[in-house]
Amino acid sequence: MTTHARLLVLSAALSAAALGRVAAGAPEPADGGAMLRARIAGAAPGATIHVAAGRYSGPFVIDRPLTLIGHGRPLLVGDRTTHVVAVRAADVTIEGFEIRGSGLDLSLDHAGVHVTAPRVTVRHNRIVECLHGVYVRHADGARVEGNTILGLADAAEAAADPLAVTPGARPGEGELCAAPANQNRRGNGVHVWNSAGHTIAGNVIRDTRDGIYFSFVDRSMVRDNDIARVRYGLHYMYSDENRFEGNVFSDNAAGAALMYSKGLTLARNRFVANRGHRAYGLLLQSVDDSTISANEIAGNTLGIFLENGHANRVLGNRVAGNHVGIRVSDSSDANLFAGNRFTGNIHPVETTGDNRANQWAVNGRGNQWDGASTLDLDRNGIADLPHRELDLFGGLRHELPAIGLLAGSPAERLLRFVHARLPIPGAAGIVDPAPLVDIGPSDPGASR
Repeated sequence: MTTHARLLVLSAALSAAALGRVAAGAPEPADGGAMLRARIAGAAPGATIHVAAGRYSGPFVIDRPLTLIGHGRPLLVGDRTTHVVAVRAADVTIEGFEIRGSGLDLSLDHAGVHVTAPRVTVRHNRIVECLHGVYVRHADGARVEGNTILGLADAAEAAADPLAVTPGARPGEGELCAAPANQNRRGNGVHVWNSAGHTIAGNVIRDTRDGIYFSFVDRSMVRDNDIARVRYGLHYMYSDENRFEGNVFSDNAAGAALMYSKGLTLARNRFVANRGHRAYGLLLQSVDDSTISANEIAGNTLGIFLENGHANRVLGNRVAGNHVGIRVSDSSDANLFAGNRFTGNIHPVETTGDNRANQWAVNGRGNQWDGASTLDLDRNGIADLPHRELDLFGGLRHELPAIGLLAGSPAERLLRFVHARLPIPGAAGIVDPAPLVDIGPSDPGASR
């Protein structure tokens, strides 16, 4: 009998024994890592390997198409020097495990699950105390679904003991890209690079550096993820024609930072409670020809920031309770804003000029504003007078932060009242030619 034949016989026997233990509910031995590696090495392409509850010391390399299913949440433990599970073959599924203890070298992209082959599925796992949770490198068609990914809560302590579980620290209150030093030593929850056609869905991500990171990633779907206590909930650049819907980005330094991309769709997401000195709900830098619709952007330091953006459509969003509702730079043009509800923002709009290059109504319907005239003699839901939203302090808020204390003062409210009805020459702001008296379901992308 050849060595390969003996290995196959051994693998078959081990698999049968393991399946018997799964059926009987019996636990694996104290550490079944060597046994599991033998089963993987001996599996035929396309095989399904069932793994019983227990502890399995890695690392593990999957170099053939197979399905690995855990029963009773078996624990795959890395050796703290490399990836816990490295997937090097197409059409692999990993489901139902707890995965912990990767290496901590950012230059080597250490991860709980590191993928370099197409059509890999990572589903319903709990990935904890790893540098990156799931890292997909130059491999198309990954599915990362229903996982819970908890990052290195304190990187300094994790360097000494990566398996120690410590409470997570909140992002810093400094500049947008600033965060505590320990956070910058963490990896990302899901990191995807130079590939296309992915689905990232239904994951819960906490205490990583960024929640989901895309770089040179096209035609992918990101939906129904819950991401909090990270730097950027979604960090994204040079990636086109992707769709983001139904996600929640909260309690981060920025809900989402999207840069140098086009053809995006953001629909029915929640960007809430992203606060700090320079925190954003949704940051769009050099983003073109994209649709932002029916999102909730509430309780952030700055709700929406659009800089150097062209031909975007911002429709039917609820922008509420932010310090600044929306900031639109004068470098942005041909953008459309309609059906949005601006309510309870201390500064609804911030701009350094009159913003005439953008349109604040579509097909004769504008946006709803606090303090806008409600005169509607023909009862068509559109106010009979245009609404001018004044940015009284403009750039002075950045040079003299204390001037923010004047926000909401009687003098400012008077100037806003006057400007809404009679333009003040030279004042920065925007003009909505058809403000909405009330938002109904007929408005484009009407918010919830």
